[in-house]
Amino acid sequence: MNKKLSSKIYVAAVFAALYLAYSAVYIARLNLSMAAPKLLEDSILSTKQIGYLGAVFSVVYAIGRLLNGWLSDRVAPYIMICSGLVLIGTSNFAFGMLPVFPALLLFWAVNAFAQSMLWSSILCVLVRIFRQETSSKASSYMVTSVAFGNIVAIILNTGIINSLGVKYAFFVPGLISLVMAVIVLFLIFRIKNPIELKNRRPDSVFNLLRQKTLILSILMALFHGMIKENVTVWMAVYFVDTYAINLSDTSNFVLFIPLVGFIGRIAYPVLYRFCSKNEHTTSILGFSFCSVAAFLIVIFKVNAIWSLVFLSVIYASVSLVNTSLLSIVPIDFSKTGNVASVSGILDFATYSGGGIGSLVYGLVIAHIGYAPMFLSWAIICTVCVLLAAIAARIKRKSMI
Repeated sequence: MNKKLSSKIYVAAVFAALYLAYSAVYIARLNLSMAAPKLLEDSILSTKQIGYLGAVFSVVYAIGRLLNGWLSDRVAPYIMICSGLVLIGTSNFAFGMLPVFPALLLFWAVNAFAQSMLWSSILCVLVRIFRQETSSKASSYMVTSVAFGNIVAIILNTGIINSLGVKYAFFVPGLISLVMAVIVLFLIFRIKNPIELKNRRPDSVFNLLRQKTLILSILMALFHGMIKENVTVWMAVYFVDTYAINLSDTSNFVLFIPLVGFIGRIAYPVLYRFCSKNEHTTSILGFSFCSVAAFLIVIFKVNAIWSLVFLSVIYASVSLVNTSLLSIVPIDFSKTGNVASVSGILDFATYSGGGIGSLVYGLVIAHIGYAPMFLSWAIICTVCVLLAAIAARIKRKSMI
């Protein structure tokens, strides 16, 4: 590592820029969720169409993560990250024009693919600028940008919708993404992938899939994605539909959810150490809390405050699992040069689950309501507790 890369100031600047860039990703993703009530109210979109947009985003993002994860082990990080930010910006501008629905689907799909270009390369940068033993800790803090981005997105997009109009909830996030592309390019254009320094190729995907813990992680990623992605897709509409909350007051409710999620992600390093630095044991805690909260939200649905509390616990719990699967597990593959590939595979599984969930839940909610969705989450998490327990045991044995 040269002097520039080892500079504490430079490392801090890169970390901060990447943190803000990935936060911008969620500002340009959650804007649809925050705009959904207004889009429904103005008859611009229907409930089914919002479900279709969520499904398309998840499916395209999933495919993109698989492809871009593979590419990110082989292409310089600045190319992947900055190209993604530019595409995010332009697709949000196009979506904000609110053309016919097929065009909206296309632009939201472009946004999804662009967003899939960032995370794997961000992990590669972290492995490059931090020592091996500290890169896992750095990635666990980096992933808090998801919750931070959600918080900023709710506040910013709600203010924009109320003051400027729904179109600007897509224009402004698009502009933020373009600005971050310039900043990130300036800071990381000289950083190479870790595998480039070793002058060899990463392991093949077939070799990776022979590992039992990775297979179990893929299954858990698929199931937890059905929950994580649909919390943000439906949270605003849920409180409007179920409790007839005024549209302008919706943000006061849903803001609490990512705030608790942010606390959960910040607490991850402490819980990780408590669980003997076994990410799968940490996932057991997350899935257990999520299962209980998903069951209780059905029982106490008559009270909006209780629903808010339980939905916040659900989000914080799956955030713990998300950190384990998408930040810690990939770092374990840094020695073979597969950090980005493994990250892409797990994200592919996560958003495949999210896409399936968005499509199914959109149809279920329109005809039956929200209770079946929450009950399915409770069952899913119970199954995942068993999967995580098996994976935790395998890892403990490998460390002996």
